[in-house]
Amino acid sequence: MQTFITAVITLLLIVTSLYAPVRACTAFSHKTPEGIIYGANLDQLSLITEGLVFVNRRGIAKENIRQSADGTTLKWVSQYGSITFNIAGRGFVWSGMNEAGLVITALEWRDSEYPEPDQRAPFDIGFWAQYMLDNFASVDEVIKADAKVRLITDGGFPNHFLVTDAKGRSAALDYVDGKLVAYTGNSSPVSAMSNMPYARALEAYQNDGPRWWWSNPGRSAERFATAANRMSSFASTKDLNATLYAFDSLVKVADQYTKWSVVYNIDMRKIWFRTITSGEIKSLTMDSFDFSCSSPLLMIDVDTTSKGNVNNAFIPYNRQVNQRVFTIGLDRLGIQINKQDADNLMLPLEGFKCAAE
Repeated sequence: MQTFITAVITLLLIVTSLYAPVRACTAFSHKTPEGIIYGANLDQLSLITEGLVFVNRRGIAKENIRQSADGTTLKWVSQYGSITFNIAGRGFVWSGMNEAGLVITALEWRDSEYPEPDQRAPFDIGFWAQYMLDNFASVDEVIKADAKVRLITDGGFPNHFLVTDAKGRSAALDYVDGKLVAYTGNSSPVSAMSNMPYARALEAYQNDGPRWWWSNPGRSAERFATAANRMSSFASTKDLNATLYAFDSLVKVADQYTKWSVVYNIDMRKIWFRTITSGEIKSLTMDSFDFSCSSPLLMIDVDTTSKGNVNNAFIPYNRQVNQRVFTIGLDRLGIQINKQDADNLMLPLEGFKCAAE
């Protein structure tokens, strides 16, 4: 039991380290005649490129790896299947979409102020994103979940989030003075996000650029403005492929640290992605996957060399593959871990079973 507890504590510390190097991500979403398009870049200051794409099943009984203030852990059964892009393997969600068409991406904002400890269940960034994809279909539901769960970070840099649902509603979720600030509707005229507070990025966009004294990591204000201009300039009469237009937009907001680019068509439940290691665009069709709990947990290397639609290239969850990606990511961060400890760290996540079992 002590070994298990130690492994969980170590995992929590590693979680924050893996999210620390993200400095210049960009995400955006907008409606097109082809459907609601959502694009996101993962930018890493380090050399980390390792990651896995997971097909997460519905009907799985799960449990938070962090304890609440009363010593209990939040438990739930996943209501929706999802496809997620995970940094360094299982459990570290950066971005994803569920069956209901909810899309979430985490972007670093170093001045985010997460809540102080209280009675709500505490979640790390990647686990929080998976919890939302497991349980909710709409932006409103994600916002309301703040009454039940809270974000936490131990030593790593905090994030904020761009969320879009199948109705085309979007929310930029910031954490200011320990409270969630959700920009939706009229308060969110541009569905985009970079690495500065949403209100400040919007102000810069509407007022000819940022002020020189503002914190503007990785030219966040400029990337936000570029994404906004690209969305407003989209014209179906001349831009005949919304997906390729989105990838071109991601190129325009990229920098030398961009590692992954992902485009979601929420209406079609289709995903395209490419990485710096494997530059050709691949696609996934969610409707072709079996998300039932009786089906195997599937995964694929984000740097797969497979071409075109890669649905059939997914393999059942393989601990050795996952641990290889995990340990390489740690090694590039200068975190040394032996195989046995790496195996133990995944035990809490690998213990999830069908709720009916």
